[in-house]
Formats: sequence, structure tokens, C-alpha cells
Amino acid sequence: MSKSHGALLGGVLVLAAFVAGLVFFYLERPDRSGPIVTEAEGELSDTQKQEVRETVRAYLLENPDVIVEALEILQTRRQQAEQQRQRGVLAANADRIVDERRDPVIGNPDGSVTIVEFFDYQCPYCKRMAQDMFDLAAEDPDLRIVFKEFPVFGTESILAARAALAAAKQGKYREFHLAVMNLRGAPSETAVFRLADSLGLDLDRLRNDMQSQDIEDTIQANYRLAQEIGVRGTPAFVVGNELIPGAMSLDAMRDLIARTREES
Repeated sequence: MSKSHGALLGGVLVLAAFVAGLVFFYLERPDRSGPIVTEAEGELSDTQKQEVRETVRAYLLENPDVIVEALEILQTRRQQAEQQRQRGVLAANADRIVDERRDPVIGNPDGSVTIVEFFDYQCPYCKRMAQDMFDLAAEDPDLRIVFKEFPVFGTESILAARAALAAAKQGKYREFHLAVMNLRGAPSETAVFRLADSLGLDLDRLRNDMQSQDIEDTIQANYRLAQEIGVRGTPAFVVGNELIPGAMSLDAMRDLIARTREES
């Protein structure tokens, strides 16, 4: 269902609920003379139904802002319900999000706050934030950052993710990650192995590790997790019980970390 159709359906449902409320009020108001529905009839007559429709229509025409207000209330309630649902999903998957041992980690392994980033090496916003993530880890000794390789931009992104996880097996994830993020253009096989060679990685071992089952399992696990918790693009961050889609400024990230510490 498209967003426009969803919004239309939501409006119809709100209006229906509102009309039902008006009908109830109309039927039960004390100043109305005579019974509207008798025990024998059990339902409104056609005349009575028409009378109710005309009353509701007149009220809506005279008070159109009521519909807007009702829609706004519905939207707020839906957002609150979605936030609550999402918190539950994040809590249920906390171990897979925060403590998955296969994921590369920088900063303090025992930090009081953990930032989890889902990213792609070809995502321009991920590239802009790459150095910021390392700067945060350097300036905050009580921060832990988990990198979720989430290659969604095609085969070259998958190649880069495999190579990065293979570089981690040689203790060079940090250097390789930043090198690929700073790469101009797509991370082609030639570019990836040139960077690996410049960082002193064992290229034969890198090639073998890139095809290993555990690296494939890590990437597939990240795909499944992203789908389950509602990650729709990159970058996306999980901090505490919040899922934050899209890029953030360094100051906004600092504020989020501080707020998470206060709430914990």
C-alpha cells in the first residue's frame, strides 16, 4: 500500500470513528425527545438514519477543523505505537545488535554506551560520517562502536564488505575501513586490492578469507537483522533503545550519547 493510500485510509477510519461518536452523542443526548431506537425495532429507521447523516454532515461543514485535529491525533498515536513497537523489537534483538561477536568493534569494548552503525561503502552519507565515528571513539573513552557491514548498493559494495571483514582477520579493519570510505569512485576489485596491498595485508590470505563461510554468514545475518528491526537504508544507527535512520552531525551524535548515558 502506498503512503498516499495509507493516509487516505487513515483519514477515512478517523472520520468513521468520529461519525460514530457523533451518532452516539446524537442518539443519547438528553434533550432529544422521544426514543430513537425502540426495543421492538432494534435499529434506526431509514428516516432516522438520514436525519443522523444530515446532522453529522452539518456539524462537519460547520467545524472542518475537527477532522484535521482528529487526523493529527491519529498520526501522533500511530507514531507513539510504532516507537513502542520498535523499542520492543530492539530489546528482543539486543544481543544480535550489540553483542554479535563477528562484528568489528572500535573504542572501549566495555563502554557504557554502544553505537551500532549499519553502513555501505558506497553510501555517500556513510562516507561523510566515517571519520566522525572514529573521532567519537577517540574522544570518548567510555564509548563502544559496532560496525554492521550492510552492503546494499550492489556487487562492489558486497566485495568491499567481504574484504573489510577479511582485513579484520589480519587486525587491519580500522585502517582498511577508512581507506575504502575515503576511496573516490566505486570499490572495484582492483581498487580494493590496491588499498589492501598499501596497508601491508597478505593478499592471498585476504582472497581466501573473503570467500569464507563465516564472512558470508556475517553479512547474511546483518541483512536479516536489518529487516527485522526496520533498517531501510544507510546509514542507520542503533543507540540504546532507539533506531535512528540517516546521517547525523557530530554534535547530534554527541548529544544522543549524552542522553543515552543519562537514561541508563
